[in-house]
Amino acid sequence: MQFKKFTRLGSITLFLALTLLNPLSYADERLNEIDTIRAELSCISDKNSPYYIKTKQKLEKLIIKNKLNYTDEARLHDALRLIQEQKYNSAIYELNELINNAYQISKCNELLGDISQKLSYPAKKTAHYYKLALQYDRTNIDATYKLAKLYLKEKKNILAIENLKQVVNSTQDCNLLKEIEDLISNKIMPQNRYETNNLYEILAEIYLKLGQKEQALEAYSKAIQVNTKDIFLKYYLSGLLYESNNDNHALVLLDSILSQNPDDTQIKTIKAKILAKKGDIAGAEEQYREILNIYPTSKQAKYGIYKLYENRINPEEIIKRVYYKKQNYNPNLKDIVVFADFLEEMEDLRGAQDFRNYAKNIQETERKKALLKQEELKKAQEAKILKEQENKKLEQEKSLKQKIQTKQKIKRETQPKQQIQQEKLENQKAQQEAQTKQKAQQEALKKQQALEKEKIKQAKTKKEKELKEYEKRAIEYERKKAIAKNPKKYQELKATADKFLSANPMTSQNYIAAANTYKQMGEPTSALLYYKEAMKLDPTNSDIYYNLGLTYFELNSEQSAKANLIKAINLDSDNTKAKNLLAFVNQKIITKAINEAYSYYEKKEYVKAFETLEKELKNYPQNSQLYYYRGLIYQAMNRNSAAISDFQKATEYDPSNYMSYYQLGKTYEKIGEERDALVAYEKFLSTEPDEKELVSEIEKKVITLGEKYY
Repeated sequence: MQFKKFTRLGSITLFLALTLLNPLSYADERLNEIDTIRAELSCISDKNSPYYIKTKQKLEKLIIKNKLNYTDEARLHDALRLIQEQKYNSAIYELNELINNAYQISKCNELLGDISQKLSYPAKKTAHYYKLALQYDRTNIDATYKLAKLYLKEKKNILAIENLKQVVNSTQDCNLLKEIEDLISNKIMPQNRYETNNLYEILAEIYLKLGQKEQALEAYSKAIQVNTKDIFLKYYLSGLLYESNNDNHALVLLDSILSQNPDDTQIKTIKAKILAKKGDIAGAEEQYREILNIYPTSKQAKYGIYKLYENRINPEEIIKRVYYKKQNYNPNLKDIVVFADFLEEMEDLRGAQDFRNYAKNIQETERKKALLKQEELKKAQEAKILKEQENKKLEQEKSLKQKIQTKQKIKRETQPKQQIQQEKLENQKAQQEAQTKQKAQQEALKKQQALEKEKIKQAKTKKEKELKEYEKRAIEYERKKAIAKNPKKYQELKATADKFLSANPMTSQNYIAAANTYKQMGEPTSALLYYKEAMKLDPTNSDIYYNLGLTYFELNSEQSAKANLIKAINLDSDNTKAKNLLAFVNQKIITKAINEAYSYYEKKEYVKAFETLEKELKNYPQNSQLYYYRGLIYQAMNRNSAAISDFQKATEYDPSNYMSYYQLGKTYEKIGEERDALVAYEKFLSTEPDEKELVSEIEKKVITLGEKYY
């Protein structure tokens, strides 16, 4: 990002004028000469002109000659020196160079904003630099504070207040907090109740961080005087009173809030804690039960009841009180363990361990009973087995005796030896036939497996053949098209390609050169084949994968392009070309998915639209656009909670996505959460979108809702 450019003649004139009017403070003439050249470079508009290139080369020679430390870190320190010496043009050149190097972009844009103010540039331009600083680093408190002061100067109080809130919420710097306190107290004139109310809230937050609770109480009290209906302020004030042990005053405020919002569980929680502190255990438990009546899954209420009776009654009785609605309920071992897990989830590790120890003792008692019963069963089983073994032994003895008797009988009735030999031969023959049959079955199975393998091999060969045929047809089509376009040029390039391919020995560079030539000939399919041949010879060459990715991208095969570009980057993390092209390919894939989803969205085919975006979100889980459009689909399906979650993620991953703030505000309004809608609309305005009609509509909403809640 650069400042306004001048013509070459005008820039030199301005430079000479600045040199005459502003005497140099450094005695070192070599450093002064370098500063002078940097100032001149910042004023040349055409960065590709021979004069600019020649001047820059001169600067580089001087830096090398004088052996200056010219790292990015040193250049940033030098830019700060130039600003202090009011050599703003030289500083502008260095800061823009650092931004081009992607070094501390946020800080550099912040310094450009500072220079813009010193040179009295339009406030909008200055604000632009501070916003850029925050876009690259949302935690840049200095830029946020400077932007707030700029808005105050331009009488844009609402935007100034929003930025001051961010600074106060993000910093622990006492000096900065005191400075903001002085700014609010003495230099800001609020225009309406909305601004007055917000300023008192900021003051209260400042006093809390400075440890001045009395002043914080006073600030919150004044804010409530401005808007007596502001429940949230009463909530903050009651919390402070509770922390300050001013329990009675806090209870009055809490009851005031509950009279307007009887279902506010946070207020009931604070009231329960105060009642417990005052010794009214029954009253505190009643508050927690009212919360559970509204939200049966409220963890705060369950934990609150536990804390009321911790170490007073046993765990089963505590669980009964938590689940008081269950009639005739007696917690078992599993219930106690589950409640221990709940206590651990609430980060009460000691309580969780106590419950687990209690459960362990119960489990140990039950285990001993089970072991005793198991031992008795085991003895009975052993006795049964022993008896069965004795019976079996008797049966075996009886059977053996019968066999002996049978053999003796057979022996007496023995057939002639010749007949016995015949039976033996027949048995051997039967065994041989069975073995032959088994062997034949095994051979048949092997043949069947071989046939299956051959079929798979043939199918694979057929597919490869079809692919080669397709590539051949594609190459032929590309060749005819290229010849028809410029026959003479095609023949010249073909001769060049043949020359590269006839090299001996063949190297990866020859294949790359041939592939590049085929791309020039208009035959990207042929180029792909030769890039792949180069890759076989040099599989770790990042540029080959880059060229493959680029060629696939030109053939509209984004997924293949993406896969090869990722390989290129994995092989060389400094391959900037591959990174830039991968970003472009990813954006094209995302844009294609969004267009497809939006087409379904317009046809009210929400499920298909959702599935399209869901698929890409798995690949790009931090893309603001995908969350925004999925939020629109949830919105159309009346799934407001999911829509809110997606719009919030969209703004988290891209704070400049103002339409997400707009849709977030609309969705909050739809479900009756007007205060959250107000916050979303304020953030929408803070992005300063160009849609004047939409801005006008939201400004009216902010004023209306602001009057209501402030």
